[in-house]
Amino acid sequence: MTRTDRQLVEKRFADGYVQVLVSTATLAWGVNLPAHTVIIKGTKIYNPEKGAWTELSPLDVMQMLGRAGRPQYDSSLPAIIHTAATILDRNNLVQYDRKSGYFQATDLGRIASYYCITHETI
Repeated sequence: MTRTDRQLVEKRFADGYVQVLVSTATLAWGVNLPAHTVIIKGTKIYNPEKGAWTELSPLDVMQMLGRAGRPQYDSSLPAIIHTAATILDRNNLVQYDRKSGYFQATDLGRIASYYCITHETI
């Protein structure tokens, strides 16, 4: 997307003419707009150096989620995480209740989080 196009979309979004933005992770990193809700469809991006799909880093995911719930714009931080919670539950890193959305870290999950270990590795 050209800089001019991006600026036009950002302005229309900020002015309320555009209600929903859908973007790639790469574009999301370059856009500095607040959002009420952030939906992350997947956490894998293509890495041409490895020639394969790789997981986004936790910092990249936090950067995207950080678009939602900014105190000066919103009082809550909604961000759709069902798939991630299901995977973590399946790997015994959290206990996840699909109906209520409640989840709690297990001891194994706390260890993985403390040492920044992925669910596949732990």
